Amino acid sequence: MYLGKADVNTYDKGAGREFLISDGQGSYGFSTVIGANTRKAHGLLVVRPEGQSLHQVLASKVEETLFAHGKKYQLSTNRYKDLIYPDGFRYLQEYQASPIPSMLLVVHSILIRKSLFMPQGKGCTIVKYELLASPERVRMELRPLFAHRLNTELPQEGERPLFEAREVASGLRVEGRDLVSHVHATRGEWNLKPLWFDHLLYEQEENASDVALEDLWSPGQLQVELEEGDSIYLVLSKDLAPLTDKESADLEKETLHRLQSIAADVPLQPRSSLLQDLIHASYHLVDEGSKGTPAVYSGYPSVQNRARETFVALPGLLLSTGRERMALDLLRHWVGLANQHEGVVPSYIDPCGIASFEGADSGLWLLYAAQKTFEFMENPDGAADLWKGLIPVLDRYAQGIPSLDLECHENALLYLTHPHPGRHWMDGTTQGEPVVRRQGYLVEFGALWYNALRFGEQLGEFFGDGEKAACYGALADRCRESFLKVFWKGEQGALVDWSDPQNDQEDLSIRPNQILAVSLPSSPLDPVMGRSVVETCWNELYTTYGLRTLDPRHEKFKGRQEGRPDQRLKARFRGMAWPWLLGHFVSAYLRFNPNRRDIGWTFLRPFNAHMRHGCLGGVAEFFDGIMPYKPHGDVLSAASLGEILRVLQEDLLKPSV
Repeated sequence: MYLGKADVNTYDKGAGREFLISDGQGSYGFSTVIGANTRKAHGLLVVRPEGQSLHQVLASKVEETLFAHGKKYQLSTNRYKDLIYPDGFRYLQEYQASPIPSMLLVVHSILIRKSLFMPQGKGCTIVKYELLASPERVRMELRPLFAHRLNTELPQEGERPLFEAREVASGLRVEGRDLVSHVHATRGEWNLKPLWFDHLLYEQEENASDVALEDLWSPGQLQVELEEGDSIYLVLSKDLAPLTDKESADLEKETLHRLQSIAADVPLQPRSSLLQDLIHASYHLVDEGSKGTPAVYSGYPSVQNRARETFVALPGLLLSTGRERMALDLLRHWVGLANQHEGVVPSYIDPCGIASFEGADSGLWLLYAAQKTFEFMENPDGAADLWKGLIPVLDRYAQGIPSLDLECHENALLYLTHPHPGRHWMDGTTQGEPVVRRQGYLVEFGALWYNALRFGEQLGEFFGDGEKAACYGALADRCRESFLKVFWKGEQGALVDWSDPQNDQEDLSIRPNQILAVSLPSSPLDPVMGRSVVETCWNELYTTYGLRTLDPRHEKFKGRQEGRPDQRLKARFRGMAWPWLLGHFVSAYLRFNPNRRDIGWTFLRPFNAHMRHGCLGGVAEFFDGIMPYKPHGDVLSAASLGEILRVLQEDLLKPSV
């Protein structure tokens, strides 16, 4: 992705465009292209220490000053409560995202390129400055600013903890707030002159009840003289790891090669700019397994290992990008965890590897991801062990999971006995009450379960297990018959979101969960019903960036995420639009309109524009359900990005029959 001067020639334009780098293992660097931090999760070095669940913002940013032509040029940009100072964004000529973020700064006839990268698994961020052109020798001063806090919290206003720095091994060791970080450079001299930068404003912070302000501490500045052709590497790290100029250059080459090889191995063609950006962004979401097993991160800045997001995203993030082996390893890992817990799939794996159980649909999504993987494989015979591991998961759902309030009734439908919001994906609560009360038969549970039973039937037949195939097939037949009786409302031409016959309750509001009854490989609906559901979702729920979570005419509809924290949370599931649901909608639409790929592309093209704002190349977790369709949540979401990649591979870029 390329941005020119017209894209970044004001503060608002530059501050509204963010870059992301990561080390492939959960640590990241995240800021705006003009260097002004606008969120509390922003920082050049944000790490998650071994065995801890929360990230720490260690190094926040670097203040850059150029001395040339007898003048001083401040290249940095900051937003304070009452002013923008300095305004170094004026010198930003262009930004390029691939393969690593780089900015070209132009001061008259002086050209400086700044690029940033994180070597895989090294726990550091490296900032490179290159003097591309200059008629004379220049001097630069680089002043790193440190936060030393969690990325989810801001210190109390006016808090001034003790920070101190001391010189070690050609760099500085910084201590403060019981945390330690390091900074060193491949050339230059340090001038220790501590300084506080007060009241920096994070105007894009969504999760603050008041104005989000922070004070940052700097130990001093690095002074370095450069001639045309010179470069310097500034290394920000958690642990002391001084790097020579050659070692830094080798890490840069290694990082570039890894990123370029990931893109080269992707089978999807042709390579549009949209596809290139999606592939590049997918790198940040996949941990290749250097710590034992692969993982898919939920998004940034959340960076969690959650089952639902993993399996929703897996077909797009891994299969569509040619990482079939990694998908199999990931599935085997989660199946192994399930078999350690009597066939129950965990909802969440913490950084210590400890599993927790809350979502009742985690195993259903795992079965969906496994189905997509088997369909993708040229030789499924080699995954017979995975099939054997899936049997206990299927059987456990057929028996019910009391610990997750889930029963499997005689009618072969799954029944949720308690309105615990954590059991399904609409899991918000305010003041102890669910944002969306759901109990009984949930429509997406029914659709996922029917699809899983048909998948089990097919695999049983493929691997010669006739007994299991017959068992799952009979259950699927009964499940389909019951599904239609419980959920289908012919007068509305739609499916109810949930029904609880035992308590004589049902939810007739139009919600997007019903689209899964059409989009999944096996649908319980006949074509007339399926078309009707697609039309209902299109007419009532479709927006530019997703399907809304509630019909706009409903009295509880909230079209924008704004106001008090509780109102913002309610909006997530009472009107916000989610891109991962749009992916299923596009698949459902093309199921009945296979010759209208042009319309399918129409649904996805708006993301071309979105990916040039916010987190560049990323797709946000959810959006406002009405104008102006602002993005919210994770700025880069695994489920959102994965679903777009899946639709491209399965529906839009596959060869015509």
